[in-house]
Amino acid sequence: MRHTRIGLSAMLLSMILSEVISLSSLVPTGGRLTSENIASPFSIATILVSLLEPVALILEIIAIVLIASDSKRSTGASIHRRLTFTAGALLIAWAALNFVVYLPLSLLGMKTGSLQLVRLALAVKVAAALFQYSIPFLLVYGIARNGKTRLALWAALIATIVGGLGVVATPIANVRLELVAVSDNRFYVPRYEIDYTSWPYPAFLALSQSGGILYILVYAITVTKLRSVGQL
Repeated sequence: MRHTRIGLSAMLLSMILSEVISLSSLVPTGGRLTSENIASPFSIATILVSLLEPVALILEIIAIVLIASDSKRSTGASIHRRLTFTAGALLIAWAALNFVVYLPLSLLGMKTGSLQLVRLALAVKVAAALFQYSIPFLLVYGIARNGKTRLALWAALIATIVGGLGVVATPIANVRLELVAVSDNRFYVPRYEIDYTSWPYPAFLALSQSGGILYILVYAITVTKLRSVGQL
């Protein structure tokens, strides 16, 4: 079960990096986000996302592969095995929705100036996020046998889904398109302004961050317990 320990640790680090990325988008801007400051290559949020997001995703993939490799060899752990492979399937679905559906729709909407297509693309991205919010839950639920730990996992899952989806879905209605001309080409750029200090964003952010912190605590406690009893 050494691979499981490494996999859980990799997922733990991935979630910590995700929290850092999330906070980096809020703190430097005072909770007021615009498409301009996110697009700036010199903003703290852009730099951290560019550097840390690929690392967090790679760590998540490593975690799923390692935990799945151990779950196949373990006996009497069919639920854990099924949940782990479901997590892998959700990650593949997340990637497909983002790269096969969201990206082409978004580019087509910007090229044609169709606000409906751009908003549809953003809605697809929201649906994809739902898959990723569930992955930490699935990877550790079969390992965490304690009732209180599983209750904490359910609380983390619900808080992350409600808060996370609220944060990413609410701004869609306010997205607009702005015509930009570059040389002989014309295309439409999505513009938005999000004030995370105004209602209902504080409630969504509180739920999202508390869910992420709960996930981190459960993973840290689970890894520590398994190591202390010599199971890993």
